[in-house]
Amino acid sequence: MSFVDEGFVNMIGGCCGTTPEFTEEMYNRIQGHRRREVPAPRPYQVLSGIDEFAFRDDLNFVNVGERCNISGSIRFKNMIIKRNDYEGAIEVARD
Repeated sequence: MSFVDEGFVNMIGGCCGTTPEFTEEMYNRIQGHRRREVPAPRPYQVLSGIDEFAFRDDLNFVNVGERCNISGSIRFKNMIIKRNDYEGAIEVARD
């Protein structure tokens, strides 16, 4: 099964280096398949990484940022993993 067969595609295109012939061939291959149905907008912001995350009104606190990620910040990693300095980590988040 392809993304086209599953109805996940609503636009095709190319990038630098893509030839008009390639784009035309892609266009010809998807003819007769249904387009992706775009869902109705939600009343709140939804983000995705590995999992979907929705900013809803019932959330208390949301901490976002690479500063607060042990993979993205050596300072944060040292505070949390090596020193158990949670107060320092909270200051990093506040900054």
